[in-house]
Amino acid sequence: MSKIITLTGSRIINTPVENAFKGLIEPSEQVKWNTLYLEAHAEPKGEIRNGTTMAGKFKRSGKATVIFQNVKSNQEFTHYSKMKMFNLIPLGEFHHTYKVAAKNGQTEFTQTVSFEPKAFGFILKDVIVNSFKKRLPQSFDEFQKYVEINKI
Repeated sequence: MSKIITLTGSRIINTPVENAFKGLIEPSEQVKWNTLYLEAHAEPKGEIRNGTTMAGKFKRSGKATVIFQNVKSNQEFTHYSKMKMFNLIPLGEFHHTYKVAAKNGQTEFTQTVSFEPKAFGFILKDVIVNSFKKRLPQSFDEFQKYVEINKI
């Protein structure tokens, strides 16, 4: 039985909840602010809902397919994927949940990253978790900067 590793962080962003949610959920928006995204698009086109898939190319992890889960408009959603090294070697399952909530005229933005190591992922667990620990604050910084510059 594998152990799920979870990391969580939050930040207050000076933008309405609806704008924050759109900037977080839309792949075309994430490509603009998230430096790990090289390209990304959702299928089927249109409103993102449970089961929508996002295919993309990402720094350090190559091509990946993410499935949207738990989509609640202007509240939260989860990216689910099976992590693979070189798109071949199973590392584990990954859930990345984004939540937004109104707070004093701004938006509290929370991210929770859960990783369940599988196969080779047990060996690389510490490296993967340390990467997530570094990445969470960076993604908060990137999104906040995007919101401030673009006044979304």
